[in-house]
Amino acid sequence: MPKLKTPPMVISSGGIASQTTVGTPTVWLSDNFAEDWYRDALHESRNGTDHNAVRREILFAACFAETYIFEWTRRKLQIEEINDYFPPKPRFEKDPRYRRTLVEKWRDVPRELFEAGKIRTEPKLDISRLGQLAKFRHGLVHAAGSRPATEVQSRKTKPFPAKGDLKKLSAGWAVRIAADLVFDLHKTLGESADAYLERP
Repeated sequence: MPKLKTPPMVISSGGIASQTTVGTPTVWLSDNFAEDWYRDALHESRNGTDHNAVRREILFAACFAETYIFEWTRRKLQIEEINDYFPPKPRFEKDPRYRRTLVEKWRDVPRELFEAGKIRTEPKLDISRLGQLAKFRHGLVHAAGSRPATEVQSRKTKPFPAKGDLKKLSAGWAVRIAADLVFDLHKTLGESADAYLERP
């Protein structure tokens, strides 16, 4: 007896009603300035060795280092978490991290990110040279270099950095400190540094 083929069956049904409810999205906008500061510092490092070029290079390199650690950290977090690492001014009474120095940010924030599981390795960075850069920046910004000088005053009250101190620095000194720190951070984590970064 021949085998009968069973015809294919198609089952149709009416549409299934579904509804998705989404809350109102929050749009965050953020600017990036680290690259601009870096390019400014590089430009000054190549602009000559007079004290004015060195002075500007120091300021721009310090601004780059300050901005880079913030922007790099922001990339590792949910956007709302950035205030946990860089508390905004209104919270500083409750959180002394608001007043962290540049050196303290580079020392502490990578460690805190590691402890929170945001990065897989704790970077062990040599920040001693960053301390030198911060000292020069601090003296320039807070006018310590403009203090009057005399032979008999104590070292602590002498101007720093004076023009003579700036003239002793080689062009590229400041930007190299900041760039080396950033390259070391990425190397430790096995990451590629940002494309705009070039060795000074």
